[in-house]
Amino acid sequence: MPAQVDATASTVIDATAEEVWHLVSDGRRIVAWWPKAERAEDVQGGRFTLVLRSSRGVPVRLDWRIVEARRPRLLQLEQDIAGTPFERALSHSRVEIALEATDDGRCRASLTVDRGLQQRGVGVKLLGRRASRRHARELLDRLAHVAAAGDDDA
Repeated sequence: MPAQVDATASTVIDATAEEVWHLVSDGRRIVAWWPKAERAEDVQGGRFTLVLRSSRGVPVRLDWRIVEARRPRLLQLEQDIAGTPFERALSHSRVEIALEATDDGRCRASLTVDRGLQQRGVGVKLLGRRASRRHARELLDRLAHVAAAGDDDA
């Protein structure tokens, strides 16, 4: 059985839940806060492709689909893995963003990265969990920054 790794990060964002929802639910706006994203392509019908730049400068395409959207509270994204180079490493890759209004009108956001790794072993699981924690924190920090700045013209 593949190793299951997940990580959650939470923060309060200086924006309303509706403003944050506007950023997370539109594939074209995700580029503004997704690390290393250069552009979004084929945004339609709850699907989109993110084109990222790897640390070696190579473009990497990630195909995503929205599997659940409950405005303005919950968004679940799942990466299409089958038939891609990611299939060797991952059995699944999901991102969930939960939004909740605070008493002062701001937004409490929780972001979970959930991945199934094809390889087994304690070391693989530890490295995968560390990478998932780092990714969840970076996604959420960038989302909070963009939402608070009101800069969503991606």
